[in-house]
Amino acid sequence: MKALHTFFHSLSLGRSLIAASAALVSIAASASDFPLRADDINLNYRYTTDTHWSGGAQEYALDIIARRHIGSGKWDHLKTNGADNKVNSNHIVYGAKIRAMDSGTVVGCWRNAPENTPGSNHAKVAEGYIGYAGNHLWVLQDDGNYALYAHAQPGSIPTDLCPHNATYLPAKEEGAVWTMAGRVWGGARITKGQVLGLVGNNGNSSGPHLHVHVQTGDNLPIAMKFDRGQTTPFTNETASVNATWTLLKGKSIPAGEMMVWAPHSVAYWTVNNIPDERMQAWFNHFADSGVMPNVYACTDNGQIYNTGWVPSTGAWQAYHGMSLTSFNKKSDDLAKLGYTRYGWWYCGSVYTGIWRK
Repeated sequence: MKALHTFFHSLSLGRSLIAASAALVSIAASASDFPLRADDINLNYRYTTDTHWSGGAQEYALDIIARRHIGSGKWDHLKTNGADNKVNSNHIVYGAKIRAMDSGTVVGCWRNAPENTPGSNHAKVAEGYIGYAGNHLWVLQDDGNYALYAHAQPGSIPTDLCPHNATYLPAKEEGAVWTMAGRVWGGARITKGQVLGLVGNNGNSSGPHLHVHVQTGDNLPIAMKFDRGQTTPFTNETASVNATWTLLKGKSIPAGEMMVWAPHSVAYWTVNNIPDERMQAWFNHFADSGVMPNVYACTDNGQIYNTGWVPSTGAWQAYHGMSLTSFNKKSDDLAKLGYTRYGWWYCGSVYTGIWRK
């Protein structure tokens, strides 16, 4: 099994045969950003979500953690085998950057509540001196709905977003998600995609995770729809490393346990040694993230791909797994549509190509 290398991460993958693919990704303009990024964790890892509970303002809430594949389709939430589950920093998701799903204004927050030990809450939670959301931001979005980002690491929410620096609430507010002490008037503006803090474990939380939900001012639940990212079923902590992924493209994450391949940040990326049976999913992942291929090389007669990605500009198409006949026909057809061949690569009988306008 060959290793996949990037500038920042590494991962191990397997192989098979795949058909050609094109970069034609449409996105719903009104959808939100997923609040975490793929490049904040090792590229071999994925996020998983679970529906918070049924009914009430949090009916469509998501509790998000991160996992790594440990074999036989099983995934674990700890960084290493045998790591102490009671140590927050041993959890993969701990410290991941929380990003704003939509633009809006901060209307409530807390930033310095202490962390829980996984499996139990800090005593001050039951006493009512730490709100259920722990360190959090309430954001009045520009669409008029309210978004909650809960359980951030102590001190990780910037002071210019949250003016409340005390450790505990000044008076008991038992069971509160909205706390009176945490209200903010004339709060800071945030923009979609902005980093808001780091994933932690505090408030009414049993372990490191990000809780997000959106509700109306009348406490009615709003289903979150995300512009980018892919999902696949995750049942009994099991999902194949060669799973079939479905692009969100403005849809909600299905209820229940799901695995999420979050979008990458728009930047310059190099990912090599991708086995052919996973190339389509990787292609969809990067194209969906807003980057386009700059290098699309192959080796081992098309069984392995080496890729480079840059921020998308203009119209482009890219294909892999082509025969020479298919490659020549594709070049002719795209030339008639005004595309210029940017680059092409071959390995034995298999060709790849990138075309741009």
